[in-house]
Amino acid sequence: MEKEMADEKLILAKIANGDQLAFANLFHFYRNKVYGYALKILQSESSAQEIVQEVFIKLWLKRDQLSTIENFGGFLRIIVRNDTLNALKKIAVEHKNYSLAHLNKTEVDTGTENSIQYRETKKLLDDAIEKLPPQQKLVYKLCHVDGIKQKEVATQLNISPLTVKVHLREAVKSIRLYLDAHNEIKVLGILLLFLK
Repeated sequence: MEKEMADEKLILAKIANGDQLAFANLFHFYRNKVYGYALKILQSESSAQEIVQEVFIKLWLKRDQLSTIENFGGFLRIIVRNDTLNALKKIAVEHKNYSLAHLNKTEVDTGTENSIQYRETKKLLDDAIEKLPPQQKLVYKLCHVDGIKQKEVATQLNISPLTVKVHLREAVKSIRLYLDAHNEIKVLGILLLFLK
């Protein structure tokens, strides 16, 4: 969600004042990006469409705050990430409950188990990031952890935007390879990679 729409600040200010046409423009500009991200993670068209609906309903309900947001792309990325993670957790819990019911196992505390698995996977992802070369690690953290736009990172580090893009591409490739080598928790690991 790097690309920013023209006059975004003005559009956000209009939406904050209840302008439905401005909101429609925002929706049309970002809906495919939100859908594509959710589809990549959830692997379900209907689930991805639900994420799009949920995200834009939240934006409309919080419209009075939109004019104060400095980095809308980062703000939107966080909402989409959280909603997608929650949907994935729900799917995982439903799948686990279904499997347990069919195996006649006793009920387990899935909340604790999910929490442990999340911590283990987060540690695995952190390990993968720590193994990156210093410049790739810095660029990855600035873009994916801090939510700074690639152009701003280029300016901040005094490197070209193309160099930032190459560092990001290589970092993501290295992290994926590392996670693939630990494929027992691959799905959640890949999710965290995109949600970082």
